[in-house]
Amino acid sequence: MKRQPYRAGSFYEAGEDACRRSARKILDEADLPENLPENLFGGLVPHAGWAFSGLTAATTLKALAKRDRLKRVVIFGADHWGTAGDGAVYDKDAWLTPLGEVPIDEELADALLKNCSLLRADASAHSREHSIEVQLPLMQVACDDVQIVPIIISPTPNAVQTGREIGEVLARDFPDAAVLGSTDLTHYGPQYGFTPGGTGSGGLEWANQNDARVLELIELMEADKVVAETAAHQSACGGGAIAATIAACSAMGATTGHTLKYTTSAEVMRDVYSQQSDDSVGYAAVVFA
Repeated sequence: MKRQPYRAGSFYEAGEDACRRSARKILDEADLPENLPENLFGGLVPHAGWAFSGLTAATTLKALAKRDRLKRVVIFGADHWGTAGDGAVYDKDAWLTPLGEVPIDEELADALLKNCSLLRADASAHSREHSIEVQLPLMQVACDDVQIVPIIISPTPNAVQTGREIGEVLARDFPDAAVLGSTDLTHYGPQYGFTPGGTGSGGLEWANQNDARVLELIELMEADKVVAETAAHQSACGGGAIAATIAACSAMGATTGHTLKYTTSAEVMRDVYSQQSDDSVGYAAVVFA
């Protein structure tokens, strides 16, 4: 069964030519540091509309492509709809995007389902979840032969075990594979009903500091603390995806997280669109080495 696009035409362009041009432009504009680590095992990307978080997501994807780690990717998505359980795997066929098909790596999916105790095959859980989908056209442009295993991860303590078991399988049997986690950070402001720091510049600074705490845990690769931190402070919608990604990359040999880019929707509104907003969502590009 081929998974149909759910957010084409809203989060990113639905037409093939427009989508490809937009993805190419975003990737071309993404800046990488000169000291990018040589051996990358995975990373984190945001998943809002490309107009807001596309450049940040492209930074991680461009880094992985530069290190030849974007051909075979396990992608952990956030669980916005409560459909994941401990891990819902899309294990067959392909996902469709405006640029064509992204094939499922069925060999890898089968190996994960056989060796990871908390995973289950469940294509239907992915039907409305956008956190993986919005990455795919960017990945197709960055690496034209990419294959994926999409897995939605709930923000529970079991995310760490799931990630660790997946990382062990990859390290042992699929050393060319990478792991990608999809999450936005603090959703702050009146629109989200979350204003513990007030509104205006003070509230936006509170949100930035809220993001900084979870980014510190990410860089230190403290997977066991992520779900509790993000739940207590509402600092990520994909706490399970973050924890699983860190745990998987750690099992594969990573020791450090590197934040390549951090921004917020409020900063994009100000810098790109010359508009002020009391609402803000945090976006980070991170790689693990």
